[in-house]
Amino acid sequence: MLSAWLVLLSSFFIWQMTETQLIYKLNKMECQVNQSRVTNVSCHVKAINWNMAVVNMDCFMIVPLIKPVIRIQVFMKDYSNQYKPFLVDVTVKICDVIERRNFIPYGVITWKLFKRFTNVNHSCPFSGQLTARDGYLETNLLPPFPQGLYLISLIVMDTNSTNRDYVGTMKFFLQAMEQIRSRKKPRS
Repeated sequence: MLSAWLVLLSSFFIWQMTETQLIYKLNKMECQVNQSRVTNVSCHVKAINWNMAVVNMDCFMIVPLIKPVIRIQVFMKDYSNQYKPFLVDVTVKICDVIERRNFIPYGVITWKLFKRFTNVNHSCPFSGQLTARDGYLETNLLPPFPQGLYLISLIVMDTNSTNRDYVGTMKFFLQAMEQIRSRKKPRS
């Protein structure tokens, strides 16, 4: 009888552990741009519920992006309240990813997010008004990170045959956490 209760209790705990889902909730966003290339910059995070927040961004490209290169860096906040590099530091030629000449996983993830949430859903070059609406980081796109606070930095540069020109930086502050479940019973 005791062993039956232990089996039942342990299966309940295992079931509870599999029910929890890791999510990435955006907390804050910062945008810094090269004023000679980009104007009218607006970026902010809008909270939807306890588990989700979305990003809205706008900017106007004065000079078109001919061959954009994005440096993707991930930082994790440690016990001393400082962001330290964490696993990812990749430079991606986004035009090569769009034209399927390059399959760097983080470049493909970035392109999928751009296609879904922005008007940057066509081949190079990019010019004019660029917008992002209701963007969020999908859990199934990223490998599971340990729970904690993270900073994802996207540094955008434009390249030609001789040099790189800085365009801007987008910093996304997010939290990897278990999904918060409501204890309220739904109304009938």
